Amino acid sequence: MAKPIVAVTMGDPAGVGPEVVLKASVHPAVREACRPLVVGDWEVLQRTRKRQRGYPQLVPWERGQPVAPGPGAIPVYGLTSLSPRQSRPGHPSRACGEAVYRYIRGATELALAEVADAMATAPISKRVLQLAGYRYPGHTELLAELTSAREVRMMLLGESLRVVLVTVHLPLMRVAGRLTRKRIRVTLELTHQALREYFGISRPRLAVAALNPHAGEEGIFGREEENIITPAVREAQARRIQVQGPFPADSLFYQAARGDYDAVVCMYHDQGLIPLKLLHFFGGAALTLGLPIIRTSVDHGTAYEIAGKDRADSSSMREAILLAARLAGRKKMGRKE
Repeated sequence: MAKPIVAVTMGDPAGVGPEVVLKASVHPAVREACRPLVVGDWEVLQRTRKRQRGYPQLVPWERGQPVAPGPGAIPVYGLTSLSPRQSRPGHPSRACGEAVYRYIRGATELALAEVADAMATAPISKRVLQLAGYRYPGHTELLAELTSAREVRMMLLGESLRVVLVTVHLPLMRVAGRLTRKRIRVTLELTHQALREYFGISRPRLAVAALNPHAGEEGIFGREEENIITPAVREAQARRIQVQGPFPADSLFYQAARGDYDAVVCMYHDQGLIPLKLLHFFGGAALTLGLPIIRTSVDHGTAYEIAGKDRADSSSMREAILLAARLAGRKKMGRKE
């Protein structure tokens, strides 16, 4: 079976994206697992490549061509041509925001057309997207629109922990108001389905984190557990999903990391990402649930402060590409069966 093609977006041209994409794409594990196809800016990548030895040779690629660049070379699908001033490391701009949108859209189109088997995205800044006039909180919401997906969720994962978020880019003071039985139940359904389809877990074990301290302490610290979360869990159980909770979050993640659960559904962003990054600060990755395509991502930001200095750690980008390749391979095998 041919190695899967993973479309890898370059991310924000002014961030660490170009650097981590080149570092990850040349890694032996990545070259063994897949055929990376970088979607970005030829000139920006060449300037990045020239700053440090050991980066791969780049070859231009256009739609209609095979993705077969030869040993050690990385094909680049160039969608922009930014000047050094427009893409100055550490200095995000409106031009970078427009470029970011084009890379995401281009990689999504490749995946939808099955030119690529999956896509992996480098970090972007929500601010530059909005500078360019694209009013999306992040990748996930943009991808949902580009693929006409009705319900999407983010799974963050490392070697010992998987978390899925009910709410994502939302001020903490607004989280409780966004929680509904349906939103939590759909999150559980998407998590259950993804663990079965992508990870081969026939009967996933899910846990749900409470919103309030001590899971509300019988209503003393809040009634979201009693009125919203517990009924949603019962609805999921009625649909034959193996799920327990809500549990106090202060002890739940220890139990999940030791293997008691296959994933934890969390009510808000930091509830899930703090334990995930504590355990897997380097090497974690993200997976979008609910899309008609496979999309993975790094679990860190643009790191403008070190952009262009060849100091960025590429392990999360590497893991995102490897995860995309594994899931694409599993999907191909499933089709053959």
